[in-house]
Amino acid sequence: MVKRFIWFFSVVALLTSSCGLSRRTASKPAMAASDDGRALTLVSSTGLPILTYNYAETPAPAGVRKVFARSGYIHPLCTPSGFVLTRIQPRDHWHHYGFWNPWTRVEYDGRVYDLWNLGDSLGTVRSRHVDALTVGDETCGFEATLDHVAFTPGGETVILSEKWKIRATETPDGYLLDFVSVLTPATDKPVTIKAYRYQGFSIRATEAWTRDNCEMMTSEGLERSQIDGSRARWVYVNGATGPETTGGFLFLSSPDNYNAPEPLRIWDQNANRGRGDVYVNFCPTKTQDWRLVPGQSYELRYRILTYDGSLDPERAERLWQEYVSSGAARHQ
Repeated sequence: MVKRFIWFFSVVALLTSSCGLSRRTASKPAMAASDDGRALTLVSSTGLPILTYNYAETPAPAGVRKVFARSGYIHPLCTPSGFVLTRIQPRDHWHHYGFWNPWTRVEYDGRVYDLWNLGDSLGTVRSRHVDALTVGDETCGFEATLDHVAFTPGGETVILSEKWKIRATETPDGYLLDFVSVLTPATDKPVTIKAYRYQGFSIRATEAWTRDNCEMMTSEGLERSQIDGSRARWVYVNGATGPETTGGFLFLSSPDNYNAPEPLRIWDQNANRGRGDVYVNFCPTKTQDWRLVPGQSYELRYRILTYDGSLDPERAERLWQEYVSSGAARHQ
């Protein structure tokens, strides 16, 4: 299905160009998408990858239990120069998958399941299918459905259905990536996401970043050693991308999200025995439960800027204000 979408949009682009209807000139090609049968990649007008959504299951590393296999995540996530910001299956946390969205404490039918820590064999999240693809001159994106699966006493049960809506836009600041997650209970029973210190949308960053070559900052002016457990509208990470270059990501949270401004879970500079690996998580359920009722849907909205160079608090705040005023941050 995805390949048919890509073929269709390629034909449309060719026809509009040949008829003189394309809004771009030959020197400014449109954005694109590619599909290798396992993953869908959004591609910039320069031909470089923006992000890849992995809809096929990625096997666990050799010698690691099969339960650590996973689908339904984004990796790589890149800066405009092509630097890869994300990492999957690190030896210290086999269950970390780039940019992903599982929940750690989920109550369903009188039991609590863990869909995050795959090694506990209590649940997982799987990509079901890619629903739609859009490719245009200035933007490209897709929609996908994911299943949140609990390993119940009666067998595997899909307890939550999740819809991802993702749109990428090229801007002078970098790639702007709008993420909408729509959660809907999948049975006639409610689902309660229990308060816990880490769960929800998270980024496990490149292994190239350590305590010695990156920095974090939040909308509240807090630095890396102060951030964990605080609340913020945005958080950014600047890090080394080469011997003399830098880049990073800005993570923006919608003011309409549950429990906004959302609490943050991050690893400080002492993480992983002092190595200082980078992990960033907006955790709306860090301080309180979230009850999801059958027949209703619940949205979480985020925007990520990936960029080359550096970012400062003034620019980050401007981008957050633009996000809110654009309407992309508001629940529909």
